[in-house]
Amino acid sequence: MTKTLHRVAVIGGGTMGAGIAEVAASAGHSVLLYDISAEAITRAIEGIRQRLDVRVGCGKISAEQASELLARIVPATELNQLADAQLVIEAASERLEIKKALFSQLAEICLPSTLLTSNTSSISITAIAAGVKHPERVAGLHFFNPAPVMKLVEVVSGLATSTEVVELLCQCVIAWGKQPVRCRSTPGFIVNRVARPYYAEAWRALEEQVALAEVIDAALRDGGGFPMGPLALTDLIGQDVNFAVTCSVFNAFWQDRRFLPSLLQQELALAGRLGKKSGHGVYCWPAEVSPELAVAAVAPENAAKNIKRDVVTELDDVLLLETTGETALALSVQHQRPVVVYDHAVGDTVVLASAPTNPASATDKAVYYFQQQGKKVLRIADYPGLLVWRTVAMLANEALDALQKGVASAEDIDIAMRLGVNYPHGPLAWGESLGWGRVLRLLENLQQHYGEERYRPSALLRQKVLMEMRHE
Repeated sequence: MTKTLHRVAVIGGGTMGAGIAEVAASAGHSVLLYDISAEAITRAIEGIRQRLDVRVGCGKISAEQASELLARIVPATELNQLADAQLVIEAASERLEIKKALFSQLAEICLPSTLLTSNTSSISITAIAAGVKHPERVAGLHFFNPAPVMKLVEVVSGLATSTEVVELLCQCVIAWGKQPVRCRSTPGFIVNRVARPYYAEAWRALEEQVALAEVIDAALRDGGGFPMGPLALTDLIGQDVNFAVTCSVFNAFWQDRRFLPSLLQQELALAGRLGKKSGHGVYCWPAEVSPELAVAAVAPENAAKNIKRDVVTELDDVLLLETTGETALALSVQHQRPVVVYDHAVGDTVVLASAPTNPASATDKAVYYFQQQGKKVLRIADYPGLLVWRTVAMLANEALDALQKGVASAEDIDIAMRLGVNYPHGPLAWGESLGWGRVLRLLENLQQHYGEERYRPSALLRQKVLMEMRHE
């Protein structure tokens, strides 16, 4: 428990508020749990009790420890009961006008030294603090769901937030067994901003009928190393919630096309197909996603002669190329021979796309080549950048843009994406390992193919490429 923040108040008895209250109480704090609804507080405490019972049953804590933890959580039904709290964490409705009114009240009720923080995932901390007495003590403490389990906390500074308050909050978060990352109050902060392409590129592939949803998810999960496919993840988050965050970031960035929401996702939200919580979204729930893998190909003779790894693989008359953001058809026209492109893969699954002018035997040769290496093969329509490469390139590009604009440090951006959404690598480290020149080339090819600003390379990416060239 931190020395200066003994008593913590949590506002909101929903899932996040209850989880944060449990975290603070687990660290030894006396916790006031406030909600305008007494029933919400009762449900929250009962939910905490049930989670603790499970932990006791698993031997992770003793029954005595669970009882002591629960005793530290005190219900509060009047806002003035929070007067002596030294840290307030608001986890109420995601509406700016409600938060502004609440923080103005808190500033009157609490001491000037009380730290006032919001668990908001998308609302400006600067806007919340505007008009509040002593706005230097207002900050964001953005936990991730479920708060007792997820390690990451974004510590968000508004324009007026003091560095001393940020450091004190970071110390508190560390004492709670969490990993803080510091960031400025910009739309989406770190995670909800940098993660947008992970969902957006999957929705685009589905809209363009490149492959079935389960194939797209398998490509990113099994081929890219992500813990869950993006479409299944939006079902788990809730299509309404994920769509609302995308719209919020899109509008906050003056409708920048790189954050463009999906019309298909909007249709699901309007239809009430919200995912797991409604029983139907992209998938029917409960569901087992098992994508159709490519059928085994007959082994062609001399399939892998004249292999030139790292540049081009020749399978008789077929060129097998790692994608650089051009379609297989464009490359086939350029080289005047059959072309099959494959995706960046970190697992045992490879994604292939063939030029539509190829004979069937050309694809068979490529499939057999990878199967001989023990790989599973997913086949999709001819699509520039395929699925993993274009997603990783877009994530790295967005992370670079956030870095250039001072949203957070490179280290904190990568930590946030690994811990907040469990990416296999931080996008900046990932982009560097793949080569900034290759990332730039892929994005430029995508931008040329679509003629859209969505794929424009960041200025920092171009600078990184020039630095790479100097060291070659």
